[in-house]
Amino acid sequence: MAKAGQMPYADALAAIAVEKRWSGGRKIKWRPQGKNGFPDSHKARVNLSINGVIQEGYFLDLFHKESTLDGVPDKISFVFVVSGARIVALDENGPSVHLNVAGKGMEHYQKRVDHPHIHVPVEESSSGYAEPIRRVEIERLWRVFLERANIKSAPPFNFPSESGQMELL
Repeated sequence: MAKAGQMPYADALAAIAVEKRWSGGRKIKWRPQGKNGFPDSHKARVNLSINGVIQEGYFLDLFHKESTLDGVPDKISFVFVVSGARIVALDENGPSVHLNVAGKGMEHYQKRVDHPHIHVPVEESSSGYAEPIRRVEIERLWRVFLERANIKSAPPFNFPSESGQMELL
């Protein structure tokens, strides 16, 4: 039986394998997250469809916070969620490096993995194992994430300032 926020390994692999389609329109629709520091952070939640039907419990949770420091990338998190479990997640510029406590026998088991990194399911955990990836611009990280999560028809990455939502607030 899987722990809360987790799912069995075979189910996680099946959720990745099935082709999912973006159901969130032509742009990421960012929502500001209040006044939790400067600059503001933004989130978006996007439904996913399978065979043309939006699937309950299948969605993306996206996060962006612009960096104000030269040479420090923006903080981002792209997460593919199924039934409350993180299945694939890409993180950049987190507060610390990730220690892999899951993934016994895998290349990065019990190693610290710097940012950016991508979380993938392993037998012990649907989200506790991360693999390092090369630091590239956010737009390319977005494509890496979509490919690893097997999500089709998503728009190019757009920053919150480009979402067209700010005038609605």
